[in-house]
Amino acid sequence: MKTIMSEAVEGIGGVWIDLCEPDEAECREIEELYGIRVPTLEALQEIENSSRLRIHDGVLNMSAPLMTPSEGERWVMAPAGFILTRDVLVTTHFAHIKAFDSVAQALKTRAEPTPAGVLVRVLEELVDRAADQLEHVSEMIASVSRTIFYTDLDARGVSRETAILRHSIIKLGRAYDRASRVRYMFLSIGRMASFVADRCKDHLDEGLSVRLQSVIHDIGSLDEFEMSLSARTQFLQDAANSLISIEQNDVVKVLTVASVVGIPPVLVVGIYGMNFHNMPELSWAWGYPMALGLCLVTTLIPYLWFKWRKWL
Repeated sequence: MKTIMSEAVEGIGGVWIDLCEPDEAECREIEELYGIRVPTLEALQEIENSSRLRIHDGVLNMSAPLMTPSEGERWVMAPAGFILTRDVLVTTHFAHIKAFDSVAQALKTRAEPTPAGVLVRVLEELVDRAADQLEHVSEMIASVSRTIFYTDLDARGVSRETAILRHSIIKLGRAYDRASRVRYMFLSIGRMASFVADRCKDHLDEGLSVRLQSVIHDIGSLDEFEMSLSARTQFLQDAANSLISIEQNDVVKVLTVASVVGIPPVLVVGIYGMNFHNMPELSWAWGYPMALGLCLVTTLIPYLWFKWRKWL
């Protein structure tokens, strides 16, 4: 359990208690000190708005899914709880969330006078980090766009080009997954900010109200930006799939032409390979060269026809 109290509010109860993977003893201590019940992990994972945003006896109980890094490039959602009273802000989570650490460090130099102020500071930090995540996704999408539209893929060969495009599609999928998780997070934060602004007006002075409205406005802007990223991701994915299909069609076209060109000489060889006694060509001195020439001619005719039609 981490308790954060700024020097400026020491003695008047302005405190933030951050609980990371709290045990039963810590939960009981919080309940005895402040009369509030710390939610369990199962309660934080509820997705209904009625479970995530509740007010009882002036105490706001809120929860939101927050992003935290996992192995490799994966990001997972970690539910976090927020309990706001006039005297204390209690946050609880079951995974390490860097935003809370950043706010705790910032409060050492710039204190917030009320628990509501600390909550607004946390929301601002979470929105800033969501914006950073979307900027990173935008960079990933821009990198894929340069690969698809500004790289000479033909010079690398068909197999190499297909591998590059396949990698681009995987990268786009990861970008889309991260953007969708970020959107899920900041929309939940936006609902929480609106809930605090509507139900906690007596906790907020004019300055905090303005900052909270700024958070809500920023989330609206992030939502529009994420929608544009999703549209770009879909466009690039369709483009990559189309390029792969074109390459596959070219390969199939070449194989088809080769098979069609090879059919006439195979037919000629098959006819003269039957060795019937009444075949006059068997006794010709120039029968063998004639058969080879016929194979060559029947090969060139369909080939030249395909070239004339510009199918090659």
